[in-house]
Amino acid sequence: MDRDCWSFIDGSEPAIESNAPAKERREYLRRKNRAYTTIYLCIEENLRTLIEGTKEGKEAWRILRQNFEPSTRAKLATLIDEFFSIKYKPDEGTMGEYISRINGATTRLEDAGFKIPELLVSFQMIRHLPNDYEGIVQVLYRVKDTEFTPTKVQEALLAEYGRVK
Repeated sequence: MDRDCWSFIDGSEPAIESNAPAKERREYLRRKNRAYTTIYLCIEENLRTLIEGTKEGKEAWRILRQNFEPSTRAKLATLIDEFFSIKYKPDEGTMGEYISRINGATTRLEDAGFKIPELLVSFQMIRHLPNDYEGIVQVLYRVKDTEFTPTKVQEALLAEYGRVK
């Protein structure tokens, strides 16, 4: 989050020590309050009643997610279908955009509570490529299991994209 306060929402911000200098405590509280006010001011006025009883951004975010982010099986099935239907079409964008779509779908699945295995992400990256990429696909089929990760596959595909283009 560009306002330097998302860590309060996702729980990664460590609590400030009680013996921290006053200036640090003020800055910590300012950022913590900013997390809540950012959420409060960014939602429609008629929805603010949902979070008015809260005092912290983390709690406000939890309530909003509960109300607006369905995590039903139907939603999960839709997200899985979306993930596996992503295809690379050179006339529709770059390899980087294709990989970004896969990474975005992976993130949406994780946000819905489903951790897709890295092996499946790696296979999805090479699954629907044009024939120009058959060589790199064959090379990737032969790499060690420890090297067949989304990051390594992404690097190989981007390098091959540069060669093909």
